[in-house]
Formats: sequence, structure tokens, C-alpha cells
Amino acid sequence: MRLAVMLAALLSATLATGADGYGRAAFADPREPPAVAPLPAPARARAEFGRMLFNTQWVPAGTPRAARRDGLGPSFNTASCDACHNNGARARPPLNAGPAPVTLAVRLARTADSNGTGDAEYGRILSPQALDGYAAEGTLIIDFVERTGRFADGEPWRLREPSYRVTGTAAAELAPDTVIRPRLAPAVFGTGLLERIPEADIVAVAALQAARAGVAGVVARPAGADGIGRLGWQAAAVSLRAQTATALALEMGLSSHAEPADDCTAAQRACRAAPAGGTPEVSDGFLDALVEFQRALAVPLAVPADGMDARGAALFAAAACDGCHQPAQRAALDDGTIVEIRPYTDLLLHDLGDGLADRTVDGSVVPTRWRTAPLWGLGHAPRPASELALLHDGRARSVSEAILWHDGEARAARLAFEQLPAAERQLLARWVLAR
Repeated sequence: MRLAVMLAALLSATLATGADGYGRAAFADPREPPAVAPLPAPARARAEFGRMLFNTQWVPAGTPRAARRDGLGPSFNTASCDACHNNGARARPPLNAGPAPVTLAVRLARTADSNGTGDAEYGRILSPQALDGYAAEGTLIIDFVERTGRFADGEPWRLREPSYRVTGTAAAELAPDTVIRPRLAPAVFGTGLLERIPEADIVAVAALQAARAGVAGVVARPAGADGIGRLGWQAAAVSLRAQTATALALEMGLSSHAEPADDCTAAQRACRAAPAGGTPEVSDGFLDALVEFQRALAVPLAVPADGMDARGAALFAAAACDGCHQPAQRAALDDGTIVEIRPYTDLLLHDLGDGLADRTVDGSVVPTRWRTAPLWGLGHAPRPASELALLHDGRARSVSEAILWHDGEARAARLAFEQLPAAERQLLARWVLAR
């Protein structure tokens, strides 16, 4: 069953055509924005309202005629969801050395708990912007060092290895053992389907991997969460609702019943004393609409060139890339029906080596596990191909670069890719972008 039809079924809808953006569950042209599948009238109204909220520029508390869309900040990353996830796609990457774009969120953590407690002064995220009268928390500066090597056939390759430092901190400097965790905003389309993969299926795959050498994915179990983690670069969110509420609170300073606390720390008295836009600032109805819109975003489908699909799939399997980027998963619909989807992920956490691991302020490597990133819709690029951004911090400018960064559990797959002739490497890279 084609993904377009599966998504329509998932949303209890029938395929139709329309000029308003609804009625098309996926686009063949990956340069177009992701479509919203056709929905029953009430859900369609919520999704349309959610689209508007997704694009809304939130404003400071107390702004006249704000229509309950106030409470931004006082320090923040961006003022709208769309600023990072334009049309539901991946964020604009850092193209050059220098100050990082606001679309690269800078998470902060303590070495002993890299997924929990943030920095004592600045909290769980470093906010590069602030409202008038308040101070931004700091600026992330990126430096790149070029790494070079050669494939087995002698063709040279180049990678850019980033390093990160924080300047212009509003108060105290970051502690030397604070972990800097740059995270490029990922695409949000298709998350509604990833939520529908049964927990038992994810756990079963982990058990199968544990029984063989080389690849051993770990099920993410976020502290205090009801369920297993499946969304985000490190599967820290159990659902799209949880992920959205956390992003609103940390990156925009907007509270909700799902995430009532923003990122103001005890040390940030001005932040804690700032006026609020309501209690909470994002109502349950607003949050429901935002989630409905994102769940309805279908995965853009790229059309492979003639004859490429079978050859690309064979190369992908021969290199054992499908050990983690598992092609097929099952999704459970509301009526109990099980359908097959093809996200190319096992939703498990894997160790990909020190090269991709987070580091502390003083440069120490922090062991880091990454959720297998879905490959579907990877070729959706509304920006020029030169701005392709892959991996958690956008360092990889091509599929080949992304593969070359793989180590640890993915080392064997990377070495197999390096051994391929140039024509097959290029074919495999094109095939991955066509998922």
C-alpha cells in the first residue's frame, strides 16, 4: 500500500482532490511543501487552526490584541514553530563557521545526566534571543576543521568537523563540565505514523539486535514518561504532544498544562519575574490544534529514477544499512487495522562513536546514543541542494558525508560503503534521498 493511501487511512479519510492544499496526502515533487491529508470536518478545522498557530509569531505578554498568542520569552530561540520547521521540513543548517543560526537549538546538560538536568545558570537550553529589557543568554560559535581521506578506489573525500563554544553569556560562564548539545530542528512530517508503531514491535527489534554481534539498539525510556521514547534525535519524547509542549516551553518560553515550567532557572531572577501571557500561555485547545496539524503532515515522496530503486535497495541491504534503518514498520490504526509503513528506522538508540558524540565545554567526549533517524522524505529540500543538512547538527552536506561520520555500531556499514565503486556509492546516495 502506498504511503499516501496509508496516511489517508490513518486519518480516517478518503482521498480527494482540492486546490486548498487538503485532499493530497503526499506530493511527488519533493520541492513542494508537505501536504495535509484529507480529514473529517472537525479534525480538518483543528488542523487548519494548527497550521495557523504553527506559523504564528508569538509576542510578549500583555501585547494588545494578541488574541491569546502572547507570553513569548523573555529569552527564546525563535518566535514561531515555522521559523525552525519551515513547512514542516528540516531547519536551515549552519552553512559556515561563525555564530550558529537560531534553528540550531543548543541544549545544555550535566555530564552525569546528559538527558536531564540542565546548566545551573542557563537551564536546559541556551537562548540566543531576548525581549527588549532582557538579556539573551549567549551565542553559540561554530568552528570547522577539515578532515580528509580516500575511498577504497582512491577517490578523495572531505568532511567538516565542527567544534562549539559559547560566547557573550549573560551572567556566569558555562561550567567546564556542562555538555553542549547542538540539535538541528528535524522535519516533523510523518511523526503521526511513528507514534502508531506498537511498543512491542520496537522492543522486539531491540531483543533481536541484542542476540547478534555488532548492532545493539537500546529502547529509549525517558525518565517520568509513560511509554517509550520514539521522537527526537535521542528519542526523548514519547509522543508528538510531549515533544511539542517541550519545544514550546524551552525554545519559546511558552507554558502549557503538558509542560507548565519554562526554562527560567533559580539564578535567573529577571526571567522568573517576567509577566506571563496566561496560565497556561498555550491553552489545551491550541496545543491540540498544533499536534493535529503536525500529525496530518504527510511524508513527501520523491520519485526514483527508472531502474534505480531495486539496485539502490540491494546496495543498502548489502552494506547492512538496514540493520538500523529498518525499511518497514507496522502502524496501528484507530480501528485496529495494521498497515505497513516504510520510515527506514528502528526507533532505537545506537552508539555511533566518538566522532558524533556530544562534548563538554572543556572538550571531553560524552558517550552519546542516537535514535536511528528516519530516512523517509529525506530528499524533501525546499532550499538549494547545497544547503542539505544531515545528522543532528547539520554537519553533513551530503548522504556520503553522513555515512562517513558513522562509527561505533555502524562502523561495518560505513566500511562497506567505502569499499563500493564510485558509481555504486553515488547510486546509493541518490536512492537514500529518494526514500
